[in-house]
Amino acid sequence: MADLLNLLRKVVEAVTGARDLKLALGRLVSMVGLGMKVDACSVFLWDPNVDRYVLMATEGLSAAGIGKVSLSKNEGMIGLVGKREEPLNLADSALHPNYYHVPAIGEDQFHGLLAVPIIHNRRLLGILSVQRGLIKRFSDEEEAFLVTLSAQLAGIIAHAEATGTLSGMDMLGGQAQNDIRFSGVACASGVAIGRAHVVMPAITLDSIRYSTSADIPAELKRFDKAIAAVQKELADSRDRLQSELRPEELALFDVYAGIIDDQAVAGAVREKIKLSESAHSALADTMRGYVQHFEAMEDGYLRERASDMRDLGQRILSRLVEEQADRSIPMGSILLGEEISATVFGLLPPGNVAAIVCTQGSANSHLAILARALDIPTVLGAQDIPWQELDGKELVVDGYRGHVYFQLSVERRAYFEELLRDEKVRVSGLDALIGLPGETIDGVAIDLLVNTGLQTDIIRSQESGADGVGLFRTEIPFMMLGRFPSEEEQAKIYRSQLEAFYPRPVTMRTLDIGGDKSLDYFPIKEDNPFLGWRGLRVTLDHPEIFIVQVRAMLRASLNLNNLRIMLPMVTSIGEVEESLALIHRAVYELNDEGVRVDTPLVGVMIEVPSAVYLVKEFMTLVDFLSVGSNDLTQYILAVDRNNPRVAGIYDSMHPAVLKALKIIVTEGNAANMPVSVCGELAGDPLGAVALVGLGYRSLSMSSANLLRVKSVLRQIDAGWAENVSNGLLSLDDPKVIRSTLQLALQKAGVPLTSLGVLPSHS
Repeated sequence: MADLLNLLRKVVEAVTGARDLKLALGRLVSMVGLGMKVDACSVFLWDPNVDRYVLMATEGLSAAGIGKVSLSKNEGMIGLVGKREEPLNLADSALHPNYYHVPAIGEDQFHGLLAVPIIHNRRLLGILSVQRGLIKRFSDEEEAFLVTLSAQLAGIIAHAEATGTLSGMDMLGGQAQNDIRFSGVACASGVAIGRAHVVMPAITLDSIRYSTSADIPAELKRFDKAIAAVQKELADSRDRLQSELRPEELALFDVYAGIIDDQAVAGAVREKIKLSESAHSALADTMRGYVQHFEAMEDGYLRERASDMRDLGQRILSRLVEEQADRSIPMGSILLGEEISATVFGLLPPGNVAAIVCTQGSANSHLAILARALDIPTVLGAQDIPWQELDGKELVVDGYRGHVYFQLSVERRAYFEELLRDEKVRVSGLDALIGLPGETIDGVAIDLLVNTGLQTDIIRSQESGADGVGLFRTEIPFMMLGRFPSEEEQAKIYRSQLEAFYPRPVTMRTLDIGGDKSLDYFPIKEDNPFLGWRGLRVTLDHPEIFIVQVRAMLRASLNLNNLRIMLPMVTSIGEVEESLALIHRAVYELNDEGVRVDTPLVGVMIEVPSAVYLVKEFMTLVDFLSVGSNDLTQYILAVDRNNPRVAGIYDSMHPAVLKALKIIVTEGNAANMPVSVCGELAGDPLGAVALVGLGYRSLSMSSANLLRVKSVLRQIDAGWAENVSNGLLSLDDPKVIRSTLQLALQKAGVPLTSLGVLPSHS
């Protein structure tokens, strides 16, 4: 089994480093055939244009059949595996009723067959098979290996389809060369058109994919500069450690220097660059080749040199990345990368950033919070986007749907240009609403509050005419400082918020870390962080953190008295009672110290299913309730909204979520208890209409969305919204619920563009 795991790693590494799909498949069948000691290994890919499986690569069958031999859905074991979408392991395939003889590929002498489907995101892409002359089933370990390999291959094929690197294999029926689309998680709304500016992370040789560059002299210069920097680094290290290391240990630096001087290595990289390959791509491919070469050697000493080659390659790559990172960012750039930290983003001029796209990240990440505060369209978790290959290329970012487009057709580009113009007109027209109250046509008042956490939020929130702060994320200062802030530091931060919005209320949530919000200096490592140590659980286990934070809030509210404290991730009555005891203790301590503070209003967040059923009990202890619709949706649906693989299932308009929201507000209104919503649903104009219809009269959202929501609410009647929302509760599908609500609003005269619903461009 260990041999197969080692083979899997080598195959995936070799295939990922290939410059196109044809080369990748060729490497795969060759390495698998040799590594598994089989007589044939083949890949058939599904061509929807002709409804057939086409032989695209083989080692052992006739190469003349590549691209020519094809099978229908009902022909042979290939067709059977595709139908069943499960592996097929046969001792003698010729005896199977589905056996189909294809003379052109020369498989008459083969008996044992193992074939597995290649599936990506529920879509069947093709079949991977191995054959041998023996009449014998393949082992369970061999079957597991091929299934695992097919899963890896699925992502590579899907990537090739998306990027147009199919090397002329148009029969695959992938996306057209124009209007290529990548999907991720929509984290900040808006649309942007601009050129990609790649932000390189601390990447490894294995993570580099093939990419090209039109500026060959510049790439050669970059490579030579990186080589010179590493040579100096090695020489300096050797000189510095000469008195501390033995000669045999110092020899490692000489080995590295010798490798760099060897034109077989550096020369090979330069030759690749001269053929228009980018410097980091050429380096990675060359060094991976040497690593594989040394790893395959029988001599133990030489085999260990593989790690030397990998380490040296990584050193040079790091220098290349540093060199590339020095470039300035042009106005209107779209930041593109694997994962861009908030720290890196903070060093860049935000005015030059038109949008942000990353293959990783979540809607609750610090970067996403910054992007929403700065109103920068952002898509994170776009796993399939070939970010290394798109530097300088024009992209379109659709922050509403979570889509990124590349190589737009004239028609599609015109659509997005018109959308941008319409959006500018619509946003400029919203300024007239700043001084007007948030109310419906029939005079029902709706408090429109903002979610804040950054200093920049204050100005934007004041400019939007917010009625107060419904959620101040106190964890953001903790994330920014890189250490636990002192009581005095926290008090200054909280005071600036309370003063800025005085006399309007400011609701401060106690420290909410865990899940996807972590502190570098207080790491929480868990297998299932969303069901682990997070929110109030952390601070109650560390009362010293809780009490210092509450003291800072109380001191900040001195003579203002517009503070409200909110407890996150509450799951039980005991947690509320324990928290209240600590808050009262902080009030007592400060009064005893001569700081005359009053006990503020205290509320709880309803974010987990258990809290929904404890609303009545909570209301006997606290002064208000606030629904965190993001986490409530996540926990009710058991869907991590930051996971791109299941993000499409996440929908706050799901009937189960709407029914939970109805239970909460009905209980609250019956007891005359203030109830608000502070999740993303409140900032969605469509969601805001549904919430008002359910009975909510206080909504908190990003400042960027406040005027959009106000515009829509001032166009509807609250009684009408109630009738519509009650009707939605009888529907069983979130898509139907959204379309039904959209249709009702259109009939009421509210245009779709006001709702943030984009016109179709399909």
